Amino acid sequence: MMSDREVEDLLARAKEGPRFPEPSGIHLPPHEALAHRDSGNVPDDAGRVLRLVLHMTPTDDPRAIHEKRLQFEPDFHSAPRWRRAGSRPVNVVPLGMGSRRTNQEAWWEDADMARLEAQWTKSGVVEGIKVPAEYRSFVYKTIVALQRDGIDVSALTVADSVARWLPEGEAAALRAALEDAKE
Repeated sequence: MMSDREVEDLLARAKEGPRFPEPSGIHLPPHEALAHRDSGNVPDDAGRVLRLVLHMTPTDDPRAIHEKRLQFEPDFHSAPRWRRAGSRPVNVVPLGMGSRRTNQEAWWEDADMARLEAQWTKSGVVEGIKVPAEYRSFVYKTIVALQRDGIDVSALTVADSVARWLPEGEAAALRAALEDAKE
């Protein structure tokens, strides 16, 4: 569990090295972390909430984050049943270990994203969903993840998948935008 400040410190240490102090926070074993999530992931007195910190090596494909995430949250595409007043999303914090890859591509250069962008450019519709322009890259990434996991793609499944990762208001806004944009 980490506060926003503790996450910032962790990221600074990962980027700048040991000249930054060891980050604080509370490390929980998976069963305790999931119990905290299931009780609502409400911040403690220090503002700490559950974060899923995933360590990556320089040679790991960035898509490997998905495989690591599945070890800890196999249901991450489902709409969260644990959300309640005061809940915070469970943020995934991917940390690179060692030197960074230098060949990271922009989202629109990825083959899957380019395919979806071409669909959207022609019609404003991607995999049967009318996607508002401001949500394109986020929705595309979710569509690819759903397809990879064999889940039907619809406005509902996209909205359910992102509801865990966004603050409640943002998740509701995206859900409304996708529902309003239905053909």
